[in-house]
Amino acid sequence: MDFCFSSILTNASFYSSHQHLSSTFLGILMAISTTFFVGLAVPFGRLSDRMKRTYLLSAACLLLASVSFIFPFCQRKLHLVIAFPCVGTSMALFWPAYEAWLAEREGVGSLIERLMIFNLFWSVGITFGPFISGHLYRDSNPFIPFYLAGGFSVLNWCVIVFQDQLHRNSHTHLTDDSQPLLPATTPTQRHVYLQIARIANFASWFALGVLQQLAPKLTLEMGIPTKLFGNLMLTLGLVQILIFLWFGTPRSTRWHYRLTPLVGAQALAGVGFIGIWFLKQPILWAPAFALIGACAAVTYFSSMYYSLHEQADKGNKSGWHEAILGSGVLLGPFLGGAFADSALGVKSPYLLCAGIIGLCMCVECSIWAITKKRR
Repeated sequence: MDFCFSSILTNASFYSSHQHLSSTFLGILMAISTTFFVGLAVPFGRLSDRMKRTYLLSAACLLLASVSFIFPFCQRKLHLVIAFPCVGTSMALFWPAYEAWLAEREGVGSLIERLMIFNLFWSVGITFGPFISGHLYRDSNPFIPFYLAGGFSVLNWCVIVFQDQLHRNSHTHLTDDSQPLLPATTPTQRHVYLQIARIANFASWFALGVLQQLAPKLTLEMGIPTKLFGNLMLTLGLVQILIFLWFGTPRSTRWHYRLTPLVGAQALAGVGFIGIWFLKQPILWAPAFALIGACAAVTYFSSMYYSLHEQADKGNKSGWHEAILGSGVLLGPFLGGAFADSALGVKSPYLLCAGIIGLCMCVECSIWAITKKRR
């Protein structure tokens, strides 16, 4: 599903340049979509606890497929303003319900193993969405990625219906009690690290929002080929996948409920964004994108894992997980677009990302220090 979302958003950014729309207007469009996602994620997450989750998942797939096939007919600004809320609503329907269902998934494997598989699949989708959009986009026919995303949304709906039929008569559920390797934690410890991880994940998705939704347009205006941008995003995604693979191993438990991995990963990402801002040759940006991908993997896993591990209200927690990262995606393109259109220049959003990451690191360390003093 993330392949569809990322493909649509990346191609919408390319398409906005084709339509000669400003970076500020593009940021507003992305903000509209994400506002619907942020505002509806928690209510839909709670709704998934009260009704069959596959109903919400199916509705998300069919809504996204519909809007994908409608995008080629959006020739005016008003058309795009009307279409983008549907993308955000589809995301809000899908992700909280799916994550709550994942925590109770029928089958074998511990929670970290299930999270690893889940993270691998969405990483592949969010990686190859911009990659394929960058390679398929043509000014003569900018709609091919939209059609592809619509087709995959329908395919995803078929898979959900098939899985629902396959598991209809099964009543065995897994919980995270089957993980003897995990360190013992107290309610206070789980609460503190959940707040820290949420702040870190907010910063990561603020930055990812800039890269996924705003950077395609900025790179075109800098004369950078769309294929090169696609390859940079591929680098980010591949590193993210490798980190998620490691988080699925028993050795990764040593990083659970630790501050150093979160802060260290963020520091490296901040250095990466400063490198993008400073270096003039885009081919040299690859190491920076790799560091950003590693940070995104660490913060996302931590936020999601702490939302599900030994939590009674998993649906509610997963909804807040999505809403908080969504608020980062909301503010990133909006503020980044304003920075890009200002006198600071088209590369200023990358320096903004470094500043937001640094600010969040300070808040996280303050929370950790205050909690430590109270013990």
